[in-house]
Amino acid sequence: MRIDAWWFENKQTENEILQPELGFPKTQLGVYAELDELSYPFRIIASAKKENDEIYNREFEIVQGETSEAFEITCGDCGFLFKSVTEEIKGLPDEMAVKIIMGGKEYSETIKCEYAQFHGKITDFDGKPYPAVVAFRRIAFGTDYAEMAVWSNNEGEYSVIVPKGLYNNFFVCDHGYGQTVLENWSWNMLVDRDEEHNFKIGNGEVYSLSPWCNNGGGRTMFFWFRPMILPSIKNNNYEAEINGEKRTVNDISPELDISDIGVTLNGKALKVISLQSIYETGTDYAMPAYILQTERPGKASEVVGKQTVIVEYNNSERKDQIGYLAQSQGRTQFYFNDFFALALK
Repeated sequence: MRIDAWWFENKQTENEILQPELGFPKTQLGVYAELDELSYPFRIIASAKKENDEIYNREFEIVQGETSEAFEITCGDCGFLFKSVTEEIKGLPDEMAVKIIMGGKEYSETIKCEYAQFHGKITDFDGKPYPAVVAFRRIAFGTDYAEMAVWSNNEGEYSVIVPKGLYNNFFVCDHGYGQTVLENWSWNMLVDRDEEHNFKIGNGEVYSLSPWCNNGGGRTMFFWFRPMILPSIKNNNYEAEINGEKRTVNDISPELDISDIGVTLNGKALKVISLQSIYETGTDYAMPAYILQTERPGKASEVVGKQTVIVEYNNSERKDQIGYLAQSQGRTQFYFNDFFALALK
């Protein structure tokens, strides 16, 4: 059994929300639960305290197949993701209590609330300000009902306080998505302290960036990612045989060369050793992807603890040769457990 809860306070006015049709930040309560099984109906009782004063207390009844304007819930066989807008509440609680009453059983958890402040600037690959929304997806991709998000100003600058915890991804983009740009993704983000994150927007994506190390043999790091580019630039479908099976390849990936790639670890450049093309496969499809190999830093002081990796591709020097421009940036975070091994948290 696992219960997690968080609180996000939106401090932006309507005038600061540049494109409300894309992302509209709202103050919200979030609850995530993993149970042995779900049975309906069930109740969620949530309360929040700030300096021992109760600032929130509300009960929700969840009936299978029914929706409510008071909340949004996504349910599986043994868990759910729940969010409720609470715009009338001001301030950040320091403690939350969640109780779930289901099938004659009661599950409860008290959560200490902690927060971190993020700030930075969003630009394009020419360094020009790019006003956009930064959305924080705590569990999987979340939904658009109650965005945990912040809009930058017209100079691309943003600042926001978010609940600490593990986030599946950050999403950065504007209404140009799919037309002139694609999103900037940050994967497996470990929000445990105040940080600065500067994002670049281009016409591609660094999708599902994941790290690992080879701990026997050479001291190197690997990164898997699937790049994508605007379908108006490239959108090819063809058949390929992979492990003896024919699959339809949906090729919306730019053709990358090792010279197009830049990698930094905590702001310091890593030497790129190789870039190898592979396929991501589903039941009946495939999409081109890459494995990127880099050196690892040699000093213990540089590799122990929290790491932020940024991967960029930019083929501007090969644009005429390839026939199109491809630019994107993505990031991920992880912890090195010690000087020799990589432990993901």
